[in-house]
Amino acid sequence: MSRAQLTADTAKAFALAGNATLTLESLKTGAHFTYKVSKKEGADFFFVSVLSGPDNTSDYSYIGCLPAGRRFVPKKGRTPPPSAKGFDFFWRALTTGRVPSTLAVWHEGRCGRCSRKLTVPESIESGIGPVCAGR
Repeated sequence: MSRAQLTADTAKAFALAGNATLTLESLKTGAHFTYKVSKKEGADFFFVSVLSGPDNTSDYSYIGCLPAGRRFVPKKGRTPPPSAKGFDFFWRALTTGRVPSTLAVWHEGRCGRCSRKLTVPESIESGIGPVCAGR
């Protein structure tokens, strides 16, 4: 699989493609979290979940949402976990058009919209396949 680092320009488009899996890595501590950002058809908000178990395809726990891609809203209830705080930090920085130099944003070589394996170099760089990019 082609793992690729996203820039500030491509990270937001990738995250809001509708079916994105991305990993945020702290370059200071080495800590990382893997998130799914998905949109149900017809909805005007995105669900944000974090990988919480050993199965990379099904062990995700809901941590909050992005109403129409705006400000991250953590799940109501107790104090947000570090994973929710990490996503909020990332999203706030992204809305200013930058990714902090202490943070790496990765995708796992699959289209952020349809989840097909990416094979075209430009698509690997952006995280969105050529067919989905045209939509």
